[in-house]
Amino acid sequence: MSDLPLLPEQPTPTDQVRRFGPLAIVTIIGLLFVLQNTRSATFNFLWFEFRWPLWIILVVFMCIGAAISYGIGRRRRWRSAQADERE
Repeated sequence: MSDLPLLPEQPTPTDQVRRFGPLAIVTIIGLLFVLQNTRSATFNFLWFEFRWPLWIILVVFMCIGAAISYGIGRRRRWRSAQADERE
């Protein structure tokens, strides 16, 4: 028989907290911030002018920031993998 384990190693609870803890804290703070800002606001960008509830503007820009952050992280991982292949 082979010496390979039947199941891959599962992350420990400490590893899970380290991985998801900061994300959970940022999400909770973001939600609290959004829920406290419910008034309408005017948003001007170039020739566009929007009058939206402030919470919608906050959610839109939080999503844009998260997408940019994800893209930067993905690019770093890709560059790191490329550098490892060259070595």
